[in-house]
Amino acid sequence: MSFGENINQLIEYSENPHLQIHPSWERVRLGDIADILNGAPWKSQYFNSTDGVPMIRIRDVTSGATNTRYNGPTNDGPWVEPGDLLVGMDGDFNVRRWKSHKGLLNQRVCKISISKSLYSSRFIEYILPSYLAVINQATSSVTVKHLSSRTLNDLPIPLPPLAEQRRIVAKLDSLTARITRARAELERAKRLQKQWFSKFLDSEFSCDGELLRLGELAEDVRYGTAQKCDYNPTLTPVLRIPNIASGNIDTSDLKHSTFTEKEIKKLSLCSGDLLIVRSNGSIDLVGQSAVADTQVSGFLFAGYLIRIRLKNKEVTPYFVHYWLRSPQARSAINAAAKSTSGVNNINSEQLKNLQIKIPSLSKQRIIVSRVIKAFSHADRLETEAERVLALLDRLESSLLAKAFRGELVPQDPDDEPASVLLDRIQAERAAAPKPKRGRKQSTQDMPVPRKRQTEKHG
Repeated sequence: MSFGENINQLIEYSENPHLQIHPSWERVRLGDIADILNGAPWKSQYFNSTDGVPMIRIRDVTSGATNTRYNGPTNDGPWVEPGDLLVGMDGDFNVRRWKSHKGLLNQRVCKISISKSLYSSRFIEYILPSYLAVINQATSSVTVKHLSSRTLNDLPIPLPPLAEQRRIVAKLDSLTARITRARAELERAKRLQKQWFSKFLDSEFSCDGELLRLGELAEDVRYGTAQKCDYNPTLTPVLRIPNIASGNIDTSDLKHSTFTEKEIKKLSLCSGDLLIVRSNGSIDLVGQSAVADTQVSGFLFAGYLIRIRLKNKEVTPYFVHYWLRSPQARSAINAAAKSTSGVNNINSEQLKNLQIKIPSLSKQRIIVSRVIKAFSHADRLETEAERVLALLDRLESSLLAKAFRGELVPQDPDDEPASVLLDRIQAERAAAPKPKRGRKQSTQDMPVPRKRQTEKHG
């Protein structure tokens, strides 16, 4: 069985609703209606960020823009123009219509060129991600998944009548534009809520009170254990960074280890202890805290956490916990923790030197009560926003599935049949001159890089 037949079977037996097509449509190999041009392995020694022509690399298919320039020898290709359709050949096999500047096409990216008189490239742009997703799921790799141009050539894509393609695209453009605007409004609402919440916390913790260092409130400030842990529930449980989730302690992913009595006495948690994340690649997670309750009393904690045990009963740990999420505290933590090494870290001395205003105990409790209510309200709004975003995703998916089944727009009996369009495509492509595979020599007296890289099947 040929490679192309394998792909046909994969598409035929897939349960993905996006791969079902209208009975009157034809299927056609992508390579029969499009030219697929691979990028070239340009020499990385000429890559830089400021000088030369834009270089479009595989990561740029995801981002939509390139920060890489190429100042080596150039020639007549392969080039990408604004409006060209690109496919990333590694990883997730992303598809993007290029909207940035003209640039050179790098290896592991390919360009799909389609005659507008034969096929709608916008229709291809809509359908291709679903087909590549099926190929991606069926592709195995111990490192990075690879897609070959042969796989792209053999993809059995739908061929509706050209007029119907254009009606489908017009309808999808209109409906998906509304979905995009709805998503943008939801994201805007989430940003506004975040800004409001930041101002709310700033106001609550700008209260009158004695200005003290956090260390002055602490009876003990201690790093956790470096002991290796595993999932043996008969041993002593140990809380780690994943157990500090959104200001709470989550014991669903709990590890354990063996400790001496001395270690247990020194590192056991008591109700009211503060646990603070001291090190993480994301600076937003550094300084995140949770308050231990009776459920985790006697648990130990890992080395990337710091325990603060308050000595003054006139200070509630929840006041300190929520204060650590305030703009004042976050600003100080970020300034202390930020690093260019990729791992951000705050140490115990820096934590102890953080300054906090301590009002009366009754005032602390009032502030904590208001903050808890505000967090609860914010959580409900965020949950609702995520629910609406999920509904929009399902709506968009349903629209695409209907479009590919020929159910989104009405059929027109006067349309040129797909079979006739296929005959015309084959005739025009047979008559067209074959594209030249070679590239013209650069006018510069420098070696031109090889045109292609040997490909593997996807």
